[in-house]
Amino acid sequence: MMSKTHITMSIGASLLLLHPNTVSGISTAIIGGTFGAIIPDIDCKSTKISRDALYGRLIAGAVIAASVIWGQTQPVSFLKNVLQTHVSNTILMGFLFMSILCVAGRISGHRNFSHSFLFFILMGGSIYLIYPAFLPGFCIGCLLHLLLDCLNKKPVRLLYPLKAGFCMKLCYSDGVANTALFWVGLFLSACGIILAWLQIIGIKHLFTIISVHNSYNAIEYVLFDNYC
Repeated sequence: MMSKTHITMSIGASLLLLHPNTVSGISTAIIGGTFGAIIPDIDCKSTKISRDALYGRLIAGAVIAASVIWGQTQPVSFLKNVLQTHVSNTILMGFLFMSILCVAGRISGHRNFSHSFLFFILMGGSIYLIYPAFLPGFCIGCLLHLLLDCLNKKPVRLLYPLKAGFCMKLCYSDGVANTALFWVGLFLSACGIILAWLQIIGIKHLFTIISVHNSYNAIEYVLFDNYC
C-alpha cells in the first residue's frame, strides 16, 4: 500500500487498541504508530515508489513533530520522561542500532529485510532502548504495514533470510483498495482521537453532570416526596 494509507491505518489502530487516556499517551501512540507505519519502506529505491516513500516520510515527520509539540504542552510529557529516566548511553546505543538496521534495510531491496519479522524484532529492540513507551505503537504500526503489503501482488519476505515470500494477490498497492483503506484509516484515526479525548475530558465532565443530576434528584425527593 501507499505511505499515506499505512500512516492513517496505523495511527487509527494504535489509538483504538492502546486507548490512551492522557495527552502524552495520545502523542506517544501516534508517534510509535507512525514510525512503525513508515520505517519498513526504508528500502524503497525505484522512482515511483521512492517518490511515494519520500512523501510518506514528510507526512510522518510532520505528524511526529506535531505530536511532540502537542505532548510538550502537558506538565508530564514523554520527552521529559526520556530526559529524566533514561541514561544517555542507552539512547545513543538505540539510535546507533536503529541506524545500522536502516542501512541494512536500504541495501536489501524492496520488501526484503525491512519487511520481515526479523527486522520488526530488531527494530523493536532499538526502540525499547530509546524509549519503551513507543514500543506498543511501533509494534501495531509495523505489523499492520506488513499485513497490508501482503494483500498486494508483490511477495513480502516475512521470514527473511529465507527466500520464500508471501502475498495474497488481492489488489494493487496504488489501486482502489489503497484509496478505500486510506479513508478507512482516516476515519479510524479520527475516532481514536475523539475517544481518547473523551477519556481525558468528556467522561470526567459526564460524571460531574451525572453526579450533580443525582444530587438534584435526591434533594428533590427529600424536599417534595417526603412532605407530600
